Amino acid sequence: MDRIYSNVLEKICSLAPLGRYVVISEDEFWEVFPEEAERNETELRKALKGLISEGYIDMKYSGGDMYCVAPLKNYEKEPEEPVEEIFEPVEPERQPKTELKAFLAAFAGGALGSLIISLVFALI
Repeated sequence: MDRIYSNVLEKICSLAPLGRYVVISEDEFWEVFPEEAERNETELRKALKGLISEGYIDMKYSGGDMYCVAPLKNYEKEPEEPVEEIFEPVEPERQPKTELKAFLAAFAGGALGSLIISLVFALI
């Protein structure tokens, strides 16, 4: 069911019990329209006609910006099946040569830095 259809049906069901008619203005329907949807009379009538053809509501009359509608049945969502996780976490392969090179480079940099600082203090 379309998002507009379900919002309109929920609004009607919230205002009236099943089988009872209620008068609703267009402004009340605009409250439940999604922000990205156009808010015009043709979209609202399209949603109402769709709900009538699917048997969710009945409309006695509509005049101006008022609609007399009654909910006939609730929309029941089908339960969604849980999605199984297919992937397994993979650990990156260790590369001992790269790790050894990084260790030796860091050690050599530290030793060279200490040597330079020692020479500077020895000369001063």
